[in-house]
Amino acid sequence: MSISAFAVAVGRLAGCARVIVLLPALLVSMNTVLAGQESSLPSLADGPDPVTPAEPLSALELSRELERRHQAMEQLQGELGHYDPALVEMHDDLAGFYQEVGDLEQAIAQYRQALQLARINFGLNSEEQLAYIEKIIDCSLSLNDWQQADEMYHLQFYLKDRVYEPADPRYAHAVAELGDWKLRVLRENLLGEGYRRIGRKAEELSEIYRNGIARIQESPDYSETALVPLYQGKSLADLEFARMLADTPYQFFEGTVPQYITQTICRNVNSGREGVVRQCTNVRRENPLYRDSQRNNKRMMVFRSVREAERSIDSINQIMARNPGELATRWDSLASDIRALETEFQRIQINSRRGLLY
Repeated sequence: MSISAFAVAVGRLAGCARVIVLLPALLVSMNTVLAGQESSLPSLADGPDPVTPAEPLSALELSRELERRHQAMEQLQGELGHYDPALVEMHDDLAGFYQEVGDLEQAIAQYRQALQLARINFGLNSEEQLAYIEKIIDCSLSLNDWQQADEMYHLQFYLKDRVYEPADPRYAHAVAELGDWKLRVLRENLLGEGYRRIGRKAEELSEIYRNGIARIQESPDYSETALVPLYQGKSLADLEFARMLADTPYQFFEGTVPQYITQTICRNVNSGREGVVRQCTNVRRENPLYRDSQRNNKRMMVFRSVREAERSIDSINQIMARNPGELATRWDSLASDIRALETEFQRIQINSRRGLLY
């Protein structure tokens, strides 16, 4: 086999795994593969430890390093089976190698293998999965694969919701983490959805915060200050929904009265021998009150969302008043955030009133 053919063959090895090679048997097998090649190539038997890509690797060096790791993976799989817990770390290490050399798609594939093995070995709702989910999220964001990132954020919250008790600060952090991501999706429309679906997503986001807050408050030993980021997130979600509603023409809202009504129209008609007779017909027309009901519906929906945000701000103010010592270092920042939100309340309401005219 020529060196170029060897490099191509190794480059196609995408689904194996990783390990730092210290096994003599692997060194022997690698020397066999490279037998007959140019004498200038260094012998693996005398070579260094497995490569870490601190510096850019040549194609040949990369191929040799991948082959080294793949061979070790195959050997361990043959000895211990395909589901041994030791393979979790090996897949993780190979994924990290791919990530460092910039092959993020292969990195994700290996992290998914590690995630699947962690699920098999440690349980469906095991905390050990979280590290690999977070790494898949990082790679997905780097690739601008928003759909995959969204799926992983939801899986991450699903696990944390089951692993952590509501009174655990890590649970509140999990709610805020998912909320921050969903808010970004809404503001940038990363998933390319229509305004109606975006509106439903905004309502769902507010519900995520509402449910998280309620769960924490059910715990007798919860930390009240842990709720502050959640109330902040909920206020932002409600304002985002209110902003979207305010910017939407009232014609897109459902009316609260029937859109069409039936009217009876009568007129006198000369029928000849019978003289003038009165004829009546039923005509279907648009209800003159329907447009006003659409405007009122829009006004009420905007008001409801803004009021929800105001309630969250009121809750933050009450927590700050009850816990001045714990929140002392964040007081100025929180106060500034609250003022900014209140300014946004006013702007949204003004825009909503303007939008009622069109």
